[in-house]
Amino acid sequence: MFNFGQRLKKIREEKGLTQKQFAEKIGSTERGIQHYEAGDREPAFRVILSILDNIDVDANYLLGRTDTPAVLKGA
Repeated sequence: MFNFGQRLKKIREEKGLTQKQFAEKIGSTERGIQHYEAGDREPAFRVILSILDNIDVDANYLLGRTDTPAVLKGA
C-alpha cells in the first residue's frame, strides 16, 4: 500500500539530503519534513509542487501512482 511519508523519505535519502537540507531546498521546515515522513501530516499542494520543482522526481512516483521511479530527462 502507498505511503507518502515513506516515499518522501526514500527520495530524500536517495538524494543524500538530511531532513533540514531537504526542507531548505523545498522551502519548508525540518519539522514539517519530519511530520510528512512520519505520516502525521500531508503536505499542502504548494509543498508538493516545490518538491517536484526542486527534486528530480516523477510526480506519479511521488504521489503513489506508480512504483517505478522514473529518471527525469533534462532535469
